[in-house]
Amino acid sequence: MISWQEVCENPNLKDLPYKIETNRFDQIVMSPAFSWHGGYQAEIATLLKKLLPEGRVITECAIETSDGTKVPDVIWISKNRHEPMKRAFSFSIAP
Repeated sequence: MISWQEVCENPNLKDLPYKIETNRFDQIVMSPAFSWHGGYQAEIATLLKKLLPEGRVITECAIETSDGTKVPDVIWISKNRHEPMKRAFSFSIAP
């Protein structure tokens, strides 16, 4: 099983114009990134920070699931829940 850290540190997978996730079979799944998509991410992140200022807003946050590593565009997480995972390559629990 390939770890998310191994995916992140693989030089062949750096600077790709794709969003990378894994599926339940440890296969890397890539989705193309569109320029307009980043604008929506920024708007959602701004709204979450404004409406829920007591937590953290993170874009492109890797989360380990039973279906592989998923990378939601934007997440909100409480500061307490974030603290033990803030330096991890991926979150072991959902925000």
